[in-house]
Amino acid sequence: MTAKPIHRSRDQLLFCVAITLCVLFVSCSIKAKIPTLSDDRLEHLLRSEAERIIAVSEDRDNFSQYQFFLSDFPRRDLFGISIGNRQIYISYRLASIALTDPAQLWLLRQTVAHEIAHETAGHANRAGIKQVNSGFFNLGGSGSDLGLPWYVRLYNYSTDKELEADAIGLGYWNKLGWDCGIWVRILENFQEQNYIGDRFHPTDKRLQQAQNICKLHGDEKSSERSAPSTGNENPRSSSQVN
Repeated sequence: MTAKPIHRSRDQLLFCVAITLCVLFVSCSIKAKIPTLSDDRLEHLLRSEAERIIAVSEDRDNFSQYQFFLSDFPRRDLFGISIGNRQIYISYRLASIALTDPAQLWLLRQTVAHEIAHETAGHANRAGIKQVNSGFFNLGGSGSDLGLPWYVRLYNYSTDKELEADAIGLGYWNKLGWDCGIWVRILENFQEQNYIGDRFHPTDKRLQQAQNICKLHGDEKSSERSAPSTGNENPRSSSQVN
């Protein structure tokens, strides 16, 4: 009398285990399935801008290991993501406009610098956390933001790590001689459009930090210009990249 229910329970258990393994397999492999687009001109633009930034980063010797992808993210305010292992996805729409619009080119440079900073800081690999789905930490949006199935959940980097990526990215801009005021104006423009960001990318905190860093860089340059000459300076030192 009791044998049949026991067999049914075992069958159900085996079925549940099979389904669980299937879900785990999909979750672990989903990051490789983020939809991408191919465009030779845009890919050349993206890699050339990334190469300039990586050349002044701590990862300068590993540029060949970076992989850059173009993706038409359904979420309009998503410009780029990094998923660890030097894999970076950039908005196809942003790259398309940046090809002919100088203002959007600077936004592309900001985005690329920010995502590269996530990689050089090792945010995707800190504290032994394993990558799940998109490689983000802290529960965020759904997979539909990236063109993935709606049931896929994203895990964002923390706000602190996002701000750290901004700070590192601004450091790369400074090394390249790019005006940090442009970075500040991009964020000011976000505010003027009433774009507050999200809980992981708060525009007000990002803007305040950028203004502080930009002022610091400006003070450092003013101090260098006002420093007395010793007569022993290397005339090429200002063009060297550290």
